[in-house]
Amino acid sequence: MPHATTSQPSTILEEVQANQEVLRSRLAGALSSPPPNVPESSLPSVPLIDLAPSFSSSLAARHAVAAQIRQACTTSGFFQIANHGITDSATTNILAQAERFFHDLTPAQKDKLHIRHNQLFRGYEAAGDSYVNPDDSTETETETKEGFNWGYEPSLDPESTSASSYVELDGQPPSAPYRCNVWPDPGILPDFKSAIVAYYAQVLSLARHLFRLFALSLKLDETYFDALTTHPGGIGRLLYYPPQSPEQLAGKASKLGLGAHTDYECFTLLLSTSHPGLEILFPPTDVTGDKPIWRPCPLRPGTLTVNVADFLMRWTNGLYKSTIHRVVSRPVVSVDAATGQEVTKGSEARYSVPFFFSINYDAEVEPLPVEAVGESRFVKMKAGEYVLERLRATV
Repeated sequence: MPHATTSQPSTILEEVQANQEVLRSRLAGALSSPPPNVPESSLPSVPLIDLAPSFSSSLAARHAVAAQIRQACTTSGFFQIANHGITDSATTNILAQAERFFHDLTPAQKDKLHIRHNQLFRGYEAAGDSYVNPDDSTETETETKEGFNWGYEPSLDPESTSASSYVELDGQPPSAPYRCNVWPDPGILPDFKSAIVAYYAQVLSLARHLFRLFALSLKLDETYFDALTTHPGGIGRLLYYPPQSPEQLAGKASKLGLGAHTDYECFTLLLSTSHPGLEILFPPTDVTGDKPIWRPCPLRPGTLTVNVADFLMRWTNGLYKSTIHRVVSRPVVSVDAATGQEVTKGSEARYSVPFFFSINYDAEVEPLPVEAVGESRFVKMKAGEYVLERLRATV
């Protein structure tokens, strides 16, 4: 990782604190709706990239996809992918198990899996247990999300060739129960873990494939990152955003599901149900009066949403953008067929499965070539140390 300079934070903690200051400054003055008379077509959105050509034997076809990824990463930091190779059955089953987990388990059963029993944040999170943006932690407002977290295990990786090499965020092996993944009782949720295993294996393979495209996009050899993803960090989450009644939403334009934040690892792959909620803070433009603007992420069935995370942004020396995003619950507005009047209802429930991909947590990360990203300017550190410090700042 890049070496520190006098103008850069010299420790991970200092960098975490600096990131929070940057977050505050970028949120200041952000628009929640377009300026008057600005057409929808002139506002920024998330590009859709067809991954099908990237699986071909043609290097030129793979370069063409990589060029689209580079364009997205150097502008908004977000893109969506179609023809990604993850099966419909894998995505359908994991979303179904997410719904069962949050609705079928009793509070006592969830509490046995609570993250307070685990040193590495694995297990169940209730609403308000963590805040991706510490500024959102107040006595009167909490994030509405519930979550279930798990991490990489060699047994979950069909491509694993170095099971004994895997270490956790803190550089230690996942040897004790309070340092390992936890799973609900199979007698209660018999198909839960199998759905996790099936989806995780496929999304892990896709993430490795994407990293090869990221390498090409940076004008590096296609296999540049391969040796760093033999036993990678790969944190998965099930997230549930409960529906909000009109009364709960009263007096607010939205209800905070997940606060404004950037992700921590190299990049994120997001699967979600087809309900709105994810919003992205696009950079300022002339159209928005030189102010950043919140825009909804498009709902494109069958796609996954990809975004650059902080570790890759710092590794690319700021060339690739880690963009602020959030999840909110907004009222559903429809038109009554009989009267033609608008009717405001509560928000809908939303489920999502983000997968946060990193390199091997124990890797000694070296700067990328100068010809790819310029001269490095960040403090050198291992990926696991960085992610763990960021996680500690959320609880």
